[in-house]
Amino acid sequence: MDPATATRRGFLAGALGAGAALGLAACGSNAAGGTAPAAAGPIAPPTTLTPPPPGPPGPGATPLPPFRLFADESMNFDALFGLGESAYGISEAGEVVTAVNQANAAGAGYDGYVTAFRAMGDRLAAASDAATAAGDRVTARDTALRAASYYTRAVFFVLGTADPGDEKALYAEYRKGWDRGVSGAGLAIGSRPAAEIVQIPYGDGGLTGWLFRPDDSGTARRTVIVNNGSDAQGVELIAYGVRAALDRDWNALVFEGPGQGAMLFERGIPFRPDWEKVITPIVDLLSGRDDVAANAIALTGWSMGGELVARAAAYEHRLAALVADPPAVDMWRTLPDQVRQIVDPDDPERTNTIWNEHMVPGMSPEQRFTVAKRMEIYTPEAHRAALAGHPTRDFAAVAARMKKFTVAEDTPRIRCPTLVLDYEGESFYPGQPEEFLSLLTVDDKTLVTLTAADGAQYHCAPMAPARRNEVVFDWLDDAVPG
Repeated sequence: MDPATATRRGFLAGALGAGAALGLAACGSNAAGGTAPAAAGPIAPPTTLTPPPPGPPGPGATPLPPFRLFADESMNFDALFGLGESAYGISEAGEVVTAVNQANAAGAGYDGYVTAFRAMGDRLAAASDAATAAGDRVTARDTALRAASYYTRAVFFVLGTADPGDEKALYAEYRKGWDRGVSGAGLAIGSRPAAEIVQIPYGDGGLTGWLFRPDDSGTARRTVIVNNGSDAQGVELIAYGVRAALDRDWNALVFEGPGQGAMLFERGIPFRPDWEKVITPIVDLLSGRDDVAANAIALTGWSMGGELVARAAAYEHRLAALVADPPAVDMWRTLPDQVRQIVDPDDPERTNTIWNEHMVPGMSPEQRFTVAKRMEIYTPEAHRAALAGHPTRDFAAVAARMKKFTVAEDTPRIRCPTLVLDYEGESFYPGQPEEFLSLLTVDDKTLVTLTAADGAQYHCAPMAPARRNEVVFDWLDDAVPG
């Protein structure tokens, strides 16, 4: 297809017509590899299974019946995390279902979804304030973490609402809950010490990290760096790594890097492809601590974090083990052909003309949200555009940046034992975990595919964090003996 003659109809039908087409990186788009987000309408009761939406699954994906909370695939997928994470106390199934019902009653659109989960977050934040005033420390902690979880649900979709500029304010509400729940006022996860806030040297402003320890004895322990992706907030890492690490007598470090949390929402700093520039300062910091065994530092990457940590491990060789969950070899390839074909690397002006004159004008509200959300993480201009309520106008710059997020040539440099996770029904990076495994040259490499038989299907196992953690930490315990 000649990019200059790409039709708006062809682009919209082919490029944005699949829910996973612009999934790019992380949790929050079409996990079932089905069709675009459906128009608001009646849905099945939350406890029923319905057939998958019409249309073929994505390449490498398995047509699996989704657990249906919303007709909209992206909202349905996101809400599944709220249910799954209840196993770790950062959400409550009843509260999630209540918010889901409220969102559906409001029309099951992005505004209704954000309003419902924001209201639930406000309710739990008020409960935490009251518990704090009453001296009820456990209740204050638990309700603060659940508030943070519900604000996380709202943060993801706020760019699709009438008030996209609320992204920063919603993140600030999330941080209040997170800070109180894990480190504020001496609160902690379970009976463990409160998380220690650590400042990681990085550029002018540094990075903020939170170090979780099984106790405050000062014993040198194995430590896992829990690297997030592009959509979730740190509270979800309690369910996807932190508590599992503590239960197995590991330390765990969570941080917000470029493109994540405060770095994106408050400072406007997007992701960078050379992720070793982020991880090496963290390894430096941990290696200098008495309560960290310097020869037993592992790195896990969740969702887009799977690509990021693979790049980091290729150049940071002090790591004792790596978990890529799941890895992408090439982020540019996560875009459909119809999008990639319009890019002329020698003529960015022509690329942007096609984008702005032939594609953006015909996008539906759902498509505009998907583009804004998936591209805000790559360039400052794309982030500013998303906050203003429209897709990036400089797609050529986004494309050039995305092309740098590849580990095809770097993967053979990885030296440490590596676990690769894949998922039945994976639609964000179909086939890429297996490709990544084939590029690894280390002898100690393992691929595990989580399946529907365990309820662990779909990208990131939204309904089965416990099963995912069993696989990851059983492997880590063997790869990095205590």
